[in-house]
Amino acid sequence: MDWGTLVGTALGAVLGVGATLAGEHLRWRRTVRDNRLQDRRTMYADCLVALRRAHEAMRLAADEEYSDPKARAAKIRQAFQGSGCDEARERLVLTAATEVMEAIDASYHSLREVRETLASGCTVASDEYHAARQAHGDATRAARTVFRRDLATLEL
Repeated sequence: MDWGTLVGTALGAVLGVGATLAGEHLRWRRTVRDNRLQDRRTMYADCLVALRRAHEAMRLAADEEYSDPKARAAKIRQAFQGSGCDEARERLVLTAATEVMEAIDASYHSLREVRETLASGCTVASDEYHAARQAHGDATRAARTVFRRDLATLEL
């Protein structure tokens, strides 16, 4: 038997298997990256939607007629609690980078200020509410910017 043929065949087999393994590894890395990107998109969107849902529910609760200010405050706090924003924020904070976590915390805490403003008796037409709403809007827009930047780094 000719050694050259045997070595050539073995070398071809090693190169073929190596190329296949390298291709599979690249495909696996791309799949992991795509899954991570989709998971983050979902978490970011879920968190922002929950914050928005909380804000709208609190506004609706604040617009209702109440005979007792304590009942109004309780209804506003229940609207906040029932929105799911605490849970969405916690899911995000567990896996997010520091910059993302700080941005969502700023938005979340500003929404809590909206809650306390409304629960203290301010109406949606009051200057206090408008200031709190503006601060929350600014914090949420800043969080969106951080989210987009984070997602853009994952897409690379």
